[in-house]
Amino acid sequence: MLSIYSSPILATETERNEQHQHRSHIILLSRQPKPSCSRLQSIHMEIPGTKIVLPLPTAEAGKSLLQQLQPGQILQGTALSQNIDGKIRLQIGVTRLIAQTTLSVPAGQALTLQVEKTGKLPELRVLTLPGLEEIKSTALKQVLPRQQPLPRLFRLLTQVASDTSRPAQAPPPAVKQAVQSLLQRIIPLDHPGFKTQLLQALRLSGIETEAQLVRQQVEANDFKVNLLRLIGLIKPLISTAPKQLNQALAMQQQLSNLSPSPAAAPQPATPRETNPTTRLLLELFKQLDGAIARIQTNQLSSLPAADDSSRQVWQFELPIRQENSFDLFHFRIARDTTHKGSEIETSWSLTLHMSLAPLGPMRVRLSLADETISTTIWSERAETAKLVDRHLDELRAGLESAGLQVDKLEAFQGMAHIENELPSEQPLLNEKA
Repeated sequence: MLSIYSSPILATETERNEQHQHRSHIILLSRQPKPSCSRLQSIHMEIPGTKIVLPLPTAEAGKSLLQQLQPGQILQGTALSQNIDGKIRLQIGVTRLIAQTTLSVPAGQALTLQVEKTGKLPELRVLTLPGLEEIKSTALKQVLPRQQPLPRLFRLLTQVASDTSRPAQAPPPAVKQAVQSLLQRIIPLDHPGFKTQLLQALRLSGIETEAQLVRQQVEANDFKVNLLRLIGLIKPLISTAPKQLNQALAMQQQLSNLSPSPAAAPQPATPRETNPTTRLLLELFKQLDGAIARIQTNQLSSLPAADDSSRQVWQFELPIRQENSFDLFHFRIARDTTHKGSEIETSWSLTLHMSLAPLGPMRVRLSLADETISTTIWSERAETAKLVDRHLDELRAGLESAGLQVDKLEAFQGMAHIENELPSEQPLLNEKA
């Protein structure tokens, strides 16, 4: 807080300047001509923190800063000196003040102040911007309850794209065509160029979407962009979208600007009042939003930790088309940096979760340091574990032909899914509870 009061330390200086300006608590900073609103006052300061930043209002002629203060008003200030014996020199606009505080403030530091109370003892609060961890935490609280597992979405998309047995539940042709186009853009596992296309597919999995939007280099195959476009196509067709979906869509529009900002929608109709097509579109809308929330969860989890610059983790999910079905590759890539004297050593690890027919659930972990690699493969099915073990020599030869030295190469039968390595496949909240 900033509280203005009479200060014995300033009394002598006030008396010296009474011939220029006789006002309680107000003294001139120097004898040089100043604007009429330039004053020097004594202030007490404490530091909590919120995050509002607004420009300083234009000073009104003939009024001092104190006369213009309003509760809730936001002011921009600058520390003109460091803290000496609990006091700093502070400038707010063209007004200079002396502030008493326990805050350690370097000269030149910008401060954002909010007026808490006006009157003879005005109080100002110093606002602080949220840190990266606080921003991540707030964003995760918004997206975690909405996230839905991607396999659920792909089952519904496949149904929408291929189901012709129930014309009463058929989506509009434009929606069906957009769904078919989205599914066709998914990289097929049996494609001859799968290995060369995999790297680009990882980049287009949604983890870099916002960076591409900033560079205005959005690609047609970007998975997250296509999900957002499909949402934008469905939204006008749903006249009674649930409130929670409209709130979720509002966040997506802020990120993508791919369609107009959603207006407030009425409450959803009861099941008896909703026709089959509308129910299908509502469910598709919900699953699309849940899938985007899941991508956002992976994006937030991939941001660097503010308190650990030596480790960086990226995690994302890549949909794969296999004949007439769709599967997911779950990736988790970690980079660790260690300092040994003047040398910096970097090691990498990659964990891949997949479940492909007929192999079943598998987990592959690669560790790379310099040119040395270690590989461990877990398979839940016994027959798959035996199959992998029989091909380990071929894998070793392939790694060595790539110029790598193989340190360890193992295959086991065991659990392929580790919960703490990936976001949960279930939504955070049970809507039926």
